[in-house]
Amino acid sequence: MTDNLPYDIQAESGIVATLIYKPEFVLHSEYLKPEYFHIKENQCFYWAIQSLYRDDKVDKIDTFNLTTKINSNKGVRNILEKMNINSVQELIDLSKNVARDTTEEYKLLVNRVVSLSFKRELFKKLQYFQGKCLDEKEDNLSHLSTLIYGDLNGLAEKYITNSEIKTFGEVVDDLWNEICKRRSENGIYGIPSKYPILNEYFTYEPQELVLFKARMKKGKSIFMMNEAVHKIKSGVPTAYFDSELSSRQFFERLLSHLTKIPVKKIKQGSYTQTEEDLILDAMNWIKSKPFTHIYNPVWTLDQIYTHCKILQNKINLQFLVYDYIKSNTKVASEQYNELGAMCDFLKNNIAGGLKLSVLAAAQLNRQGQTADSDKLDRYASVSLMWREKTDEEIVSDGKECGNFALTVNLNRLGEQMQEEDYLDFVFQGNTINVEQALQQHEKTELNF
Repeated sequence: MTDNLPYDIQAESGIVATLIYKPEFVLHSEYLKPEYFHIKENQCFYWAIQSLYRDDKVDKIDTFNLTTKINSNKGVRNILEKMNINSVQELIDLSKNVARDTTEEYKLLVNRVVSLSFKRELFKKLQYFQGKCLDEKEDNLSHLSTLIYGDLNGLAEKYITNSEIKTFGEVVDDLWNEICKRRSENGIYGIPSKYPILNEYFTYEPQELVLFKARMKKGKSIFMMNEAVHKIKSGVPTAYFDSELSSRQFFERLLSHLTKIPVKKIKQGSYTQTEEDLILDAMNWIKSKPFTHIYNPVWTLDQIYTHCKILQNKINLQFLVYDYIKSNTKVASEQYNELGAMCDFLKNNIAGGLKLSVLAAAQLNRQGQTADSDKLDRYASVSLMWREKTDEEIVSDGKECGNFALTVNLNRLGEQMQEEDYLDFVFQGNTINVEQALQQHEKTELNF
């Protein structure tokens, strides 16, 4: 009767076919195990592709590497002993017509295979329990009850929770070790900012979202590039997801920031030989670092998640810059919901779900507000307001206090700041540089 247990050969074949052409999709099926497939050959192919992508960092599945991986495992090789290079190539060719294009379609297949595997195992368990119930020698009620509930709970944990639920007391030691590991030698926890004064208010902690708000063309991208480069220099694997600048434009700015050569000279090629040497040194430095810049004018939530998962696997991604949160619709009410949904996704799915530190930008309107800003601040761990100082403020504060101001207007990670107060920065657009001002302005004491 077990031969008639349910399985779906189309779903199993669809998963294998999809992974042959999109092996990165395996990151969306971490709960799918090879043994969940009913067809032995599909178990072997899923194991081989999963191992190639996760362990060997192979992102293109072809006849050679798939055959090599199969032959590296004696058990798998024995199951697929009838397959040769020609039959593997035939499988790859046939998969073109079966492979799914989206993660949504792929996950539907995965859920189908996992559900049917659960049903098959449950059926076998129930058959086993039936035998126990009909066994006249099995008369210990307590033992029988414990056996049944134990097996069923184990099955539920395996397929549904995929983990053991523990009391808080059981995880206290692990949590304390995590707290200790997050500290650096100088006592700072999380990933420090480039700017020491900001570390007094917050750091870029895993699972937290820092929201950087500024008016159009006032240096959002330059501030965030400065933070990204600081993380790269600190050895933190970093990604910059850009909806504004192509990789060429970003690269021009990045070279300017690293070399202090104006962007205009880099674009024109009007630099000196000494400056060219600096540029070449900067290029070699960039090549050696775990960093990526990806441009997409219309990011979808699925694309953000998939790229983050791929980069976690490829470079152990820890710090993400997202430039910037915006709406693609002209309807005001829909804009508010879209901005809020994106902020929610970055906080809970990307920062929280993937345990990343995230810095994202949002654009202020002429009134100094983001569309329905409450929906953004609701999800942000820290909200920063960046603006150009007025001429009066520059004179009043003093030249050493810089030309830009930053306010920590919401902070769930540390010290709060008064609404009217700000920190002093120097913004240099021609060399893509932001520095903490040499000194901070004196706060005005209010007398009542």
